[in-house]
Amino acid sequence: GAASSSQPPPIAPTTAVPLLKGGGTWPVSSGAASSSQPPPMAPPAAVPPPVSGGARPSSSRKAKHIPMFLFVNTKSGGRRGAKFMQVPTPFEVQVGENVGVSLQIFDMLEGAPGQKPGFKLLKEATSRSVVRMIVAGGDGTILWAIEEAEKHGIDTRQQVLLAVVPLGTGNDFARFSGWGGHAPNMKAVTKGSCLGLVELVKAWAAARPHAHDIWKVVVEVEDGGRGLIMQTGKERKKEAMPEKKLVKLMHSYFSAGNDARAGMGQEKARTSTRWGNMLNYGFQICLKGMPFREKEYVRDFASSLHHGADGSGGVVFSTEEDEEGVPRLVGNPQVLLVLNIPNCYGGFCKFWEGAATMGVEPACDMNLLKSDLDPADGKLEVLTYGSLLFEPVVSVSTRKNSVMSRFNAKRVFSGAPLYMKFVGDDEDDVDVHVQIDGEFFKLRNPTSVSFELHRKIRVLYGGVSFEPKSVLDDSRPGEDAGFGTEESSSEGSSAEESS
Repeated sequence: GAASSSQPPPIAPTTAVPLLKGGGTWPVSSGAASSSQPPPMAPPAAVPPPVSGGARPSSSRKAKHIPMFLFVNTKSGGRRGAKFMQVPTPFEVQVGENVGVSLQIFDMLEGAPGQKPGFKLLKEATSRSVVRMIVAGGDGTILWAIEEAEKHGIDTRQQVLLAVVPLGTGNDFARFSGWGGHAPNMKAVTKGSCLGLVELVKAWAAARPHAHDIWKVVVEVEDGGRGLIMQTGKERKKEAMPEKKLVKLMHSYFSAGNDARAGMGQEKARTSTRWGNMLNYGFQICLKGMPFREKEYVRDFASSLHHGADGSGGVVFSTEEDEEGVPRLVGNPQVLLVLNIPNCYGGFCKFWEGAATMGVEPACDMNLLKSDLDPADGKLEVLTYGSLLFEPVVSVSTRKNSVMSRFNAKRVFSGAPLYMKFVGDDEDDVDVHVQIDGEFFKLRNPTSVSFELHRKIRVLYGGVSFEPKSVLDDSRPGEDAGFGTEESSSEGSSAEESS
């Protein structure tokens, strides 16, 4: 598969391009020849001219071009994502001596659900090998892409590897997986020879996969006219949904209480810029956290939390006065958090690391204070905290940094599945605000919320990121058909992917 001696392999561009406006670099696969044996320089007439995107066409017909798919939410990032659509495709990039990437770019908005052109082509490509699927957007776009892939019959456990381009407001999942919290420099990505996109493609090709749990969250409200699920609509007003049951996938975290109430206020005043939204969210937190404002307290809306698929599971805590001998909440927290990744709120807070005390009494397991959070262990971490006022300015929260005491964050439980009963009232309405991976809802007279493992996916980790305990074996069946794995696609999957 080597190129002939009369036609040396093309030389990949080496110009350093700043990719992140907020600083930092993207990891890059070298793919270059050894410095001790540089390739001979061809005369100018023999060097293929650059194609659009700054890549060069292969000089050897035997060079493999591996398919890679980029799905873009063109509305994300103040429509910054739409600039990706200016790049002519297929966009080919040499990532090794005899290996190239053929990148296809698709608009997530194109086509009806289950009938999207890009996902139809992705389905065809996954029949031949595991494919790297890149998603450009916010935290919600990631779930949208996973759901859309499954609607097209793609097995997201085995057939795709997921990476992220952060274009949202918080970008918690992108931060956690090492791809940063800021959008790439779109001028470097789309202008001229698109050297920025070349570097991104190399980073995606070089990244290694790790397992990640995806959870199914089911929220139910009372039947009839009393129960409502409301969301901010196109007119920036709360609109009632027709359903009495909300089923969502979750990759990062769920919360109920004052933080979600502030987030819904931010949604009603959403701007076209990330920093505008962050500042607005901080303002809403301060506003909702003022002493004179009415607040949502966990004991006012949560009746009990159970370790199980329904209310018959073991009691984690209860707020019902007539129940005796069961764990009770410590203090009067304003927020209940259910975590699958360590960071939340745009990377500002790492609550699990900072929570050094127990949030229930008597404690179910004192070893909980020694446990670490792992996004692939089939467990969810539950905690409570009390204050919102300091949230916008906290950048690091660990046990070594006592700033978390301002929140009074406390550990409650680690495990799954989970089932929470809401407080019911026959006379007055009970309103609760919740959020699932940055998507906010107001619930009127809710009855329950449950969490169960949906499946494990494989996530590509970028530069410096969280290092999980449950590291996935990189050598998966048919992976990339050319990015360093040689296993046959006919081999079976591991037991850890059977969930």
